[in-house]
Amino acid sequence: MDIGYLGPKGSFTHSAASSYFSSGNLISYDSLMQLIDARMNKQIDYAMVPVENTIEGSVLPTIDGIYQTLPTIQGELILPIAQQLMVHKNNQDRWQEATLISSHPQALAQSQVFIHKNLPQAEVEPMASTTLGAKKVADHPEEIYAAIGSKMAAEEYDLAIVKEGIQTVANNETRFWLLGDEPIATNLIFVEQKATLLIELPMDRPGALYHMLGIFSKADLNLSKIESRPQKTKLGEYFFIMDIEVPSDKAVLQTALERLEKQAFPFNLIGIYPTYRKP
Repeated sequence: MDIGYLGPKGSFTHSAASSYFSSGNLISYDSLMQLIDARMNKQIDYAMVPVENTIEGSVLPTIDGIYQTLPTIQGELILPIAQQLMVHKNNQDRWQEATLISSHPQALAQSQVFIHKNLPQAEVEPMASTTLGAKKVADHPEEIYAAIGSKMAAEEYDLAIVKEGIQTVANNETRFWLLGDEPIATNLIFVEQKATLLIELPMDRPGALYHMLGIFSKADLNLSKIESRPQKTKLGEYFFIMDIEVPSDKAVLQTALERLEKQAFPFNLIGIYPTYRKP
């Protein structure tokens, strides 16, 4: 079984994949679109993708990639995220002189208060992943470079962690979705059952959003998330991504979906799936 993740090894997505699966071949991808495309082309059995973070909100490349390819969500993992500041071991006593900080844009944004307070002179360099930032530090021991990422990334590249937990919000978490064709068991802690929809609103129907939301309200279904994104067709055309808490009686959800169809709201159900937490 092949499981793809946003790499390299030591990234938070790698941690999510290795937490979800007790066995399997973990394969690193350099970008989210490469990862999502590999799953859709069936080059891998599953793909683990980041979806939303406590501090920075939705991971927009994931949302847009899912809208374009319409995969199936088979599970969700909520993973605590602690950001560490790391440098080459040769420079651990001089970390405050760092001239460059490299990491994924989400990690940099999650740590911006710490950076502003402690390393205001450092240039900030966005990378495709947190692990690539760690690799850059390891590859340039002669420079006082720093990276922000996981403890696993520091171990992978033999770097010194000089400050732990530098994220702005202590209770920082990221949601990850597992994309695949079939459900798969895990030893993680079950939290709840969710459903996710992609919905397009007709442009020529005043009050369309109000009427669409009314369907879920009448069914007493709780929307845990609703967000709009441009369809990337022309200005003013959007789709909505919605997460719904699935009740014990799943027929209630099915009835609401049937009402959406009857009222001509185009939608795609991209998953009814369990949510888990890491112990």
